[in-house]
Amino acid sequence: MGPRHPRVIGLLVAVACRGGTPAANTAARADSAVTARTWGLAHLQSRQLPQAETEFRKVIALAPDQALGYADLGLVYLRGGRYREAETQLRRAAELDSANSDVALMLAKVYQLTGRADDARQEIERVLRRDSTDIRGLYALSALPGTDRESLLRRIVARAPVNIVARLELIDLLLARGATGDAAGELEALQRQLPQLPREAARFFEGALRAARAGHAAEAAAQATRFDRAMEVTAAYQVGLQRLGGATGPLAGYPVLTFNQSMAVPTEDARAVAAAIRFIDVTAGSGLETVEALPDSLAGSLERGVALATGDYDDDAVEDLYVAGHLFRGDRGRFIETTANTGVAVRGRAVAAAFGDYDNDGRLDLYVATPEGGTLFRNTGGGRFKDVLIPSPATKALFVDLDHDGDLDLFLARPAGSRAYRNMLDGTFQEAGAQMGLAVPGSEGSRDAGVGDFDGDGRNDLVVVTAGGGEGGGGHVRYFHNLGQGRFEDATATSGLAKVVGAGAVAVGDYDNDGFLDLFVTSLSGSQATLFHNRGDGTFEPDRRTAGLRQELRGVAGLDAAFLDFDNDGWLDLIVVGKPATPGGRGVFLFRDDETRGFEDVSSILPDSLRAGRAVAVADVDQDGDLDLVVVGWDGRPHVLRNDGGNVNQYVDVRLAALRQGSGKSNAFALGATLELRARDLYQLRQVTDRVTHFGLGRRLKADVLRVRWPNGVSQTVYYPGSEQDVLEQQLLKGSCPFLYVWDGRAFTFATDVMWNSALGMPLGIMGSEGGIASASPRASQEYLRIPSGLLQPRAGRYELRLTEELWETAYLDIQLYLNERFAPAGPSALRFYQVAQPRSPVAATDELGNDLLPALRAQDDVYAATLRPTRYQGLTELHDLVLDFGNLAGRDSLFLFLTGWIYPTDASINFALAQSPLSQVVPLHLQVKDRAGVWRTVIPDLGFPAGKNKTIIADLTGKFLSADTRIRIRTNMEVYWDRAFVAATRGASPVTVTTLHPRAADLHYRGFSRMYRKGGRYGPQWYAYDEVSREPAWAPIAGAFTRYGDVLPLLDAPDDRYVIFGPGDETALQFDATPAPALPPGWTRDFVLYTDAWMKDADLNTASGGTVGPLPFHGMSRYPYGSDETYPTDAVHRRFVATYNTRLETRDSGLGARGSYATPESRVPSP
Repeated sequence: MGPRHPRVIGLLVAVACRGGTPAANTAARADSAVTARTWGLAHLQSRQLPQAETEFRKVIALAPDQALGYADLGLVYLRGGRYREAETQLRRAAELDSANSDVALMLAKVYQLTGRADDARQEIERVLRRDSTDIRGLYALSALPGTDRESLLRRIVARAPVNIVARLELIDLLLARGATGDAAGELEALQRQLPQLPREAARFFEGALRAARAGHAAEAAAQATRFDRAMEVTAAYQVGLQRLGGATGPLAGYPVLTFNQSMAVPTEDARAVAAAIRFIDVTAGSGLETVEALPDSLAGSLERGVALATGDYDDDAVEDLYVAGHLFRGDRGRFIETTANTGVAVRGRAVAAAFGDYDNDGRLDLYVATPEGGTLFRNTGGGRFKDVLIPSPATKALFVDLDHDGDLDLFLARPAGSRAYRNMLDGTFQEAGAQMGLAVPGSEGSRDAGVGDFDGDGRNDLVVVTAGGGEGGGGHVRYFHNLGQGRFEDATATSGLAKVVGAGAVAVGDYDNDGFLDLFVTSLSGSQATLFHNRGDGTFEPDRRTAGLRQELRGVAGLDAAFLDFDNDGWLDLIVVGKPATPGGRGVFLFRDDETRGFEDVSSILPDSLRAGRAVAVADVDQDGDLDLVVVGWDGRPHVLRNDGGNVNQYVDVRLAALRQGSGKSNAFALGATLELRARDLYQLRQVTDRVTHFGLGRRLKADVLRVRWPNGVSQTVYYPGSEQDVLEQQLLKGSCPFLYVWDGRAFTFATDVMWNSALGMPLGIMGSEGGIASASPRASQEYLRIPSGLLQPRAGRYELRLTEELWETAYLDIQLYLNERFAPAGPSALRFYQVAQPRSPVAATDELGNDLLPALRAQDDVYAATLRPTRYQGLTELHDLVLDFGNLAGRDSLFLFLTGWIYPTDASINFALAQSPLSQVVPLHLQVKDRAGVWRTVIPDLGFPAGKNKTIIADLTGKFLSADTRIRIRTNMEVYWDRAFVAATRGASPVTVTTLHPRAADLHYRGFSRMYRKGGRYGPQWYAYDEVSREPAWAPIAGAFTRYGDVLPLLDAPDDRYVIFGPGDETALQFDATPAPALPPGWTRDFVLYTDAWMKDADLNTASGGTVGPLPFHGMSRYPYGSDETYPTDAVHRRFVATYNTRLETRDSGLGARGSYATPESRVPSP
């Protein structure tokens, strides 16, 4: 069980001889050594230690100057408890390769097991001097006496947040020293990422979290210990332990996989390197022999006819297999049938299957189709499935988030017409193909489909191969462009694919490493197999390199195809399976992608006995760092083709994990995400279609940057990823509103966020009156925003403010500043000031469970009431109460409640999901009081909410109490954190002076992105450090014409639909003349109110027109986006505005991926 975690010691360049007897002898010895190594590793993984010992002794005999044989033989002895012999072999390996971390850590393990802690420490510290982030080295050091174990575990958690073992041990340490607050934070982080827990484990977890929040260390520690014991038997814990190198006995240590470069014949010919690789048919004895052959009646059929899918359903980091109605659990290159025990047996012949976690519980579910119907099996954990749904049959099934609402929908290609089943989030699916725009015209069915973001807008598009109507019985290819909000358009006519006929199957991948997903389409007639190059905008053209590939495939009826990097050189190769052109001919082809020569036929490295195939799947079956093949032969039986030698080059395997609670923005394993990897001069892009995404690195020792674009469009960067890289989704706000910084007399400091009252194109999370999803009002955000007292100070006679756009959104801005003395009612009619005296704090404050919240609410001190229980979604929690007791308030007139806090909002895609589901709905903040019968009654149904960071809402309590009991209950499921609460009566009018300040200078320029931190700890709002800024692009580009950089003062004189348009990374620097402000009389105070007339539009994939600047908003529009009956003003003034100012063009190619820059961690620099 568990991952392999190989760390390589160099590069094997075992190649075919290029002439000369010495070279031939060297190549032969290298080939024999590789064969012995392969068998040794296979025996080691199967725990057949005597057989492994024999093979690694052969390796030593063939390559006595190589560390590999000694290291792996030492590992055999280590796992067998033969520590003295292990030490001898490992010492020899260390002499030959002193820089190898695997060898050093295995040697340290031997020292530790034999009571030599100081020797173990020296070996481990040697590893950490080479790489201070090596989590295995850190964990090994933490196990030794006299180390700062807490610090080491914190470093591991920071580097590998998905690993639950390190976090659990850190929690135990924190509780042992009474640090309940820190322990609660780690428990909450664990809560956000763990899959659904067994009932017993969940009980202990809740007990530990509740006690830690209450500060009861001993009770929390006892509950945490019980939780640890419950988790230790889970696959996730065992995998985590193995990745840390913490296992002993049969799982201790890591095998060394590759020889040093000096082993083989020196050559620069990568073609010769690939030629040394072999795919070996290891089906015999694999456990797959029980799969039945197809009936004779289907022998001539050009349908695939056999279900084939791979996926890790039991969460042990080993690929499992579903084929032809049988479910097999992967076990180190072998397979154990579990069909009956797991409950996934179906009646009839299984013709299509797909794994996917449709309910986001962290377990892969399984869809299976037979000719008669389909079945969706829900994974209930513990290796069991439950039949929950029977949708229609299919020839190809795809789990894909069609509407980007954070859950997987189901697309079925079928002869009777495609079906698109929308996930309703309540365990049911609703067929919505026609509603989504995915219905194929007429009665034309479909046989295959592929998914990918082909135009770079972040949304999943679909390519569908239709059934029939084409040459040789094949079909056409249709391209469906994703418009957002679950709507597609048939863009086949302009895609470059309209002339395809006779198609059989489609494969998706970026084979030319230009950052855009390309296509390969097979031909059922054997005449039209074609590579389609993506032009970069979602349109395609036949690749000039197709001719040779087509010639090789002439006459072959291609039933399936897949891209893969079988030699780990960083370029996608191609496997095609089908029916040969002639009986006995070849119908299974492997093409190697040579970056200079194109695709070359290397089918000779496949088993010659496998001449035809119906389906193919790609996975690292034996967990050795290269990709193997599972091919369903023409008779319907599966063949496992083990890749021997493909791991001669380095690789990176990436596993994505979305947060399971408090997010809801991505499906559990981020299917549909885009990964970009840079390793020196090599750039690659991959679409995530499985739990593991494989990258080859060629001769490069490591990757420099991994960038994840999650299915919700948010980017996340990992520097220097490891060969086994887990990436946990970061909890980030991608959209909210622009930020305001002000000069406080010493520096620019973050004040608050602005423009919360505008959300152009955003779904509201409720259904509209006509059955569609309601959207936010198109009105501008005419907002008065109080700047905290004393924060804004003059500099050189001017007040200076900075408005920045640092999230994934576009702002359209006009602005004014009001200066008010004594802060009394005055100013514009829409502006109301509250003047209060003798604010009265509560005498008691509790939540719905009786937890004491009073200490957090007495003062505005960045200590927040925080006992919320998260749900799946960001911005929504379990229903919670704030019960406030201010003492006797009876008879008080003109009484107001003031609540200061902040809100973590939902976003457009979450709102879109909520609008579809009856299970999760927003409950607005509402205020209740007790009636005479002691029953809580709602007297204010909607209090609003604190619009952003540290805002105050005000409720008029006058006449609201229904009894002598004057307690107040605020109830909601919105994620609101309160900092202060008080009641007060308003005072009468007092003298006031209001001065309006217009900006005197305004400059728009690029600045970058401030460092984010949490003000007030983990429950505080996200805050920003102005003087620490990163120039690196943080978000995918928003396309369109922004305001050109420079002076923008003329655009801020009036709300006239001429405004500053600025986007991510931009800053508008404002200066206001301070001289109009009169001197203050004794006892007076001065405050500032910022007025904005503006719109904000975030770039969420479900925000209407969110990915573009246009259409431009204007006062008076009735909706957004507006239709053809409305238009932005076209008079001379506005035409001149557009032509003069809106000239800074951004495209989707700007800033990310191969088309943009890859920054280093050092790109964060002080702000100018």
